[in-house]
Amino acid sequence: MAKTLISPFGFSESTPNSAAHRLSSNTPVIQTGSVHQQDLQSAPINPDWIISGNPIAKVTTLAVAADQTLSCAVWECQAGKFKWVFALDEIVQILEGEVVIEEQTPGRKVHTLRAGDTAMFQDGMTTLWTVPKYVKKFAIHRTIPRSIVWRAKRKLRHLIGLVTRAGLGCYGALAHFETAVETLSMA
Repeated sequence: MAKTLISPFGFSESTPNSAAHRLSSNTPVIQTGSVHQQDLQSAPINPDWIISGNPIAKVTTLAVAADQTLSCAVWECQAGKFKWVFALDEIVQILEGEVVIEEQTPGRKVHTLRAGDTAMFQDGMTTLWTVPKYVKKFAIHRTIPRSIVWRAKRKLRHLIGLVTRAGLGCYGALAHFETAVETLSMA
């Protein structure tokens, strides 16, 4: 179903093919998304990271900047305990449920986030997540453009098994983010 965005400045934009247009256009446009309009897709957590339970995660990407360095998504997860390594900067706001996050640093601070709470995680941070029942979050992701040398080293580590594909980014899925960008680009 096509959605029309009416601007207070008097223009309207029909959006049936707008995702691809938004990524390829030089003209700034407003991107809209809703969890009510899109089903959350499976985003498996790296099995090597799961400590206990059966944390089933799902995600949907809502918008992606034209230069692909900024995006936002909604992610949810069922009960479980797992390690999480951030491969990009992420700011989250908890929409529903609760999560207990332990920093894997010498201080090992523990943070309990509930609906309305916000947190920021930096690229490279390792954390331990405990989801008692269910958690749903809105997330903003920022990727940092990397040099060809850095990307080649990362790819080599992936090929020799030091970093799994599922471990390359948020939601078990820098892969999911890359797929979303490819899908939006081809639409």
